[in-house]
Amino acid sequence: MLALHLLENVKQRGGKTIAACPACRAAGGDKKGNHLFIKSLDGSGKFGCAAHEGDNAHRKEIFALVGIHEKRELTPEEKRQWVKERHRERLRITEQENLTRRIQEILEKKLAPYVSTDWQANLRQASPIRFEHPEAAPHDFITSLFKPDDILWLGEIGDSGKQEHAAHFKTCREWLRIDRLPPRIAGGTFHTGSISRGKDSVNTSPFILIESDDLIGHKPSTPKERERNKALSSALIAYAQDKLGLNLRAVIDTGNRSLHAWFDRPPEPEMNAIRKMAAGLRIDQSILESCQSSPLRMPHCIHEKTQTPARLLYISPEH
Repeated sequence: MLALHLLENVKQRGGKTIAACPACRAAGGDKKGNHLFIKSLDGSGKFGCAAHEGDNAHRKEIFALVGIHEKRELTPEEKRQWVKERHRERLRITEQENLTRRIQEILEKKLAPYVSTDWQANLRQASPIRFEHPEAAPHDFITSLFKPDDILWLGEIGDSGKQEHAAHFKTCREWLRIDRLPPRIAGGTFHTGSISRGKDSVNTSPFILIESDDLIGHKPSTPKERERNKALSSALIAYAQDKLGLNLRAVIDTGNRSLHAWFDRPPEPEMNAIRKMAAGLRIDQSILESCQSSPLRMPHCIHEKTQTPARLLYISPEH
């Protein structure tokens, strides 16, 4: 096999491993470029130099510099062991695929009673607050979720951590005076004088956020799959209300493949139960735990992949 530890500038790019070609370097070239590409690291020959394609002598020199010079014939016992290992690996992969399939079947069975093709209309109809003017949705959103004196962070993802970012921490009342609000908001409230949305600056964590990018069993890649994932996300929201007893406060369609569901934070015993169930329900655990300090999408935030604005589908004031 190729000795990767002897290579320089090893990087992953486009699903392929590349590195500085040792043969080119030995000849005095390739000072900056990464000409060596590696498709297989098992010594099967799937590597070469992009600058010397088809040059077998150059390829042999690479192998001599960072590989082995000869391939030893396996003994009968080594061959038997190799076959056994391959068989075990195939069984392991099959078992993992079957387990994944069973988990998906169980999850979809749980959500089946809540699935609807009219999920968007259902959420809008169920919303306690009707928002007829989309341009007002960002203001309606923060008015319904936060108190006038709550200090909120709004901004772009990088607007945190420096003294100049103090302007991104204002009271809810102050933010409401601005016509065009920034595209992202943290889910918590912050201490007076904060310049960072880090956890140490968080004053209260009134909400949790439930999101799932792969309820269909994998990351959606087509419009049909994205729509299916959002329909299942809507079902997950209804399940969380019905079976987990969570109080829904807002739902935002992110403009891509998922929904952001804002819930009132439950007491810690219930929160611990949700943490245990999160993986089985394919809830994004990192967002669940860090939403109070994460830069979450506002209703008008443009999704960088689809160039589609996020939309507010449901909003409820505090009871």
